[in-house]
Amino acid sequence: MAFKTPREAEAEKKIAERGWKRDKKTGLWKCFRAPDRGRLWSGTAVELAATFETPDTPR
Repeated sequence: MAFKTPREAEAEKKIAERGWKRDKKTGLWKCFRAPDRGRLWSGTAVELAATFETPDTPR
């Protein structure tokens, strides 16, 4: 069992508010809320949360 750092816990909270959850089968992050419904992310929660802060990131 891996322990989460405070930074990781905060990032997971941010992405959960935007509709992202970890897919249990694949281990990837998956969005369940429009307009990003169905989008997948293979990086960490911290990296995904950072994409929300940069306005030039393609969706």
